[in-house]
Amino acid sequence: MYNLNISKMDLTLEELAVLESEMLKKKKSKEAAWGLWAVLHFIGGHRFYTENYKYATAMLLTTIIPFFAIITLFYTVEYFNLFTEILMYIFIILLIGSVIWTWIDAFYLNKRIDTLNENTENLILDAIRERRNLRKPE
Repeated sequence: MYNLNISKMDLTLEELAVLESEMLKKKKSKEAAWGLWAVLHFIGGHRFYTENYKYATAMLLTTIIPFFAIITLFYTVEYFNLFTEILMYIFIILLIGSVIWTWIDAFYLNKRIDTLNENTENLILDAIRERRNLRKPE
């Protein structure tokens, strides 16, 4: 039975090179994530980058739907009655909630990138361990 847990200290130079090469390909950059947050935070660009597709889609929808609904209501309704006013307030509250969500989300962006990179490194280490086990006869 071979050691199932390997760390970077146990790797050969060749395996370290493979790890470094794979990490350069798959690693997520904090600078890129912050750039996406700065420009596209309201539609979840940073969440798409960090592969949180469910939350990214939710952020996108909670911004796009109220935005277009407000514009549509504003330009198509000639007389605002109680129903259209309530709809307008609901959409404005959703839009404000979306903005607040993106600002709160900023506090967790660095940790999300670190976790994603750590998981990527662990997957690469698992692949190296599997290759190592395939090379050694039982």
